[in-house]
Amino acid sequence: MIHNITEERKKLNRCDASLPAPLTEDELTRLIETIEERELLRAPGHLRENIFAQIQEGKRGERQRALFSYRAKVLVGMAAALAVLYLVPVDGVGTGQRPQAGVTETLYEEDAESVDEWERDTLERQRDIEKTWRRYQAGQERADARKRYLRKFTEQFRNHADWED
Repeated sequence: MIHNITEERKKLNRCDASLPAPLTEDELTRLIETIEERELLRAPGHLRENIFAQIQEGKRGERQRALFSYRAKVLVGMAAALAVLYLVPVDGVGTGQRPQAGVTETLYEEDAESVDEWERDTLERQRDIEKTWRRYQAGQERADARKRYLRKFTEQFRNHADWED
């Protein structure tokens, strides 16, 4: 009995005086029947057009942002390509220096007349090997310069990763 009293008090405390009393079964059935009989309320005609216009504007803005981002990326890529073309050294272009002669080249030029055919062939091969080695070293220096430049450019680009939208 005592537990029933406490439950009743809890029910009374839960009920809010500002809320209407819950509907009975009969009242609920009548409400459902009246709603089914009557025509439902219609939304205003311009509401649908307004919603679609807002959706289209959002899509248009998103497309414009994507297009701007794409254009910015292409522009940065073109600028980087041009910078690489102008700043990275190229073999034989823009260098006014004459390559230094090796020991075998000096020997070849001075003693060419006194050396017999066999020694001349040997010196010529050695000269070709030294030329090839110098070209290889120059290519390695250019490759190292490119790597340093691109590494520096990549670091600068990563530091400014917030360039995108």
